[in-house]
Amino acid sequence: MSVILHLFIAILSLIVLLLFDYVRKIQFYKHAAKIPGPKALPIVGNALRFIGKDSSAAHDILLDIAERYASPCRLWLGNKLFVGIYEPEQLKTLLTSPKSMEKASLCSLLRPWLGNSLLIAPVPIWRAHRKLIQPAFNPQTLRTFVHIFDKHSKSLVQKMEEELEGGEFQVGSYMISYSLNVALESTMGISETSDSKMYTRYTECVNRTMELIMVRGLRLWLHPDIIFNLTKMSKEFYKCITWMHTTAHSIIVKKKVKLEQPDDAESDEIANQRKVFLDILLDLQDKQKFSEQDVCDEVNLMIGAAYDTVAVSLQYIMLMLASYPDVQEKLYQELKHIYGKVIPENLSVATEDLKKMKYTERVIQESMRLFPTVPFLTRKVVQDLEIGGYTLPQGSTAFISVIKVHRDEKYWPDPLKFDPDRFLPEEVAKRNPNCYMPFSIGPRNCIGSTYAMMEMKTVVAKILLKYVLKKEKIQPILTIKQRVEIVAHPVEPITIEIVKRLPNTFNT
Repeated sequence: MSVILHLFIAILSLIVLLLFDYVRKIQFYKHAAKIPGPKALPIVGNALRFIGKDSSAAHDILLDIAERYASPCRLWLGNKLFVGIYEPEQLKTLLTSPKSMEKASLCSLLRPWLGNSLLIAPVPIWRAHRKLIQPAFNPQTLRTFVHIFDKHSKSLVQKMEEELEGGEFQVGSYMISYSLNVALESTMGISETSDSKMYTRYTECVNRTMELIMVRGLRLWLHPDIIFNLTKMSKEFYKCITWMHTTAHSIIVKKKVKLEQPDDAESDEIANQRKVFLDILLDLQDKQKFSEQDVCDEVNLMIGAAYDTVAVSLQYIMLMLASYPDVQEKLYQELKHIYGKVIPENLSVATEDLKKMKYTERVIQESMRLFPTVPFLTRKVVQDLEIGGYTLPQGSTAFISVIKVHRDEKYWPDPLKFDPDRFLPEEVAKRNPNCYMPFSIGPRNCIGSTYAMMEMKTVVAKILLKYVLKKEKIQPILTIKQRVEIVAHPVEPITIEIVKRLPNTFNT
């Protein structure tokens, strides 16, 4: 009887707590009840739909809900209210309002890794740090990075030669190696990555950490640290983070030594790298505007963000070019018009060349429309916010389905068709500007968007000037599955075949 009594008391206590929470937040629940959405069960809400699901399945569930319900729509995970937003003007309101500038509480799961870096910092810290860091991404600084993009693109093209006449191969490892090397040199000032095993381990840790964060995010009972820290998952999570933090710290220490004691052979190189991202952070630390922890947090973010998002985007771009030979040929003809009869191996991409790559840019934009690297964004609503005729109550979390907006036929006719000409100026003028947001929109948009576009244009040009990309079996875009682990990686490795371009096709 005592066991039954204890169980009864426990259930009664839970009911009392829920009733108390309801009374205390009566206005919250009233506003939430008015927002349409799928039927929710008592206590658990809609959480049962996600139990046992991996990130790919969770991605599909969220898209299905977005298709069934107009924006805004609500979703309950336990007693946590999430409101989906995927109408352009509503997105603009959400992402520009001071009432929803904070990142959602789910982002706190990233804090052991990324601390108070720009991605997840509270608004006061973010605002101050963004203003201080912005000079690292101004046009004058970005121009100095083009030779780095060019150098590593040339190295990538050479490495890919071993895949000639070998059929289809997985392109991911090449793009990861390339983008990581670029990130380390252009943001950290590290020009040689001789310890390949260390950087391979780094990418493994990044991928595994993001995967574990997503798994934890889908399991509400693992959100409290006191419970999560008892799991085997937490041990692996913190082991990966410790390794990445140690690596980042070693990079900072080596950079400080080089800046303080450059030898004669390195002096010119150091001078040229003087204003890379890490240099600016260290300058801020010297001026006591950044703490040592601030520097570490931003380094951890920049290494991970600068390489992983670009590497994933490049994989999808390669797949699209291989799958659509007519698009590939048109892009190649643009490059041919820019460079004339220059032999690809002798060519160096310049900033002025990148400005001329209009069609190349449209190809990249269209690929990022269909496959945004971050398909979902979240914001914390800190004050009641009116959107679409409804009130998003204080304490709710708004989640933005970027991929839903990017594939909505209301804004993109025949949305699953790969058509770079959607981004012709006259076509862009017809659309709401807020229906395309691969780098987010508003004050907390991606600080490195121009950097990423310049980097991707450089490497796409280098590859297309040397190789023809092919794909034996063209996969419909709808069937290309993604697993969402902060960044949307392909579920199945992307494979392409490369064939060397004949010299006379370039010289005609």
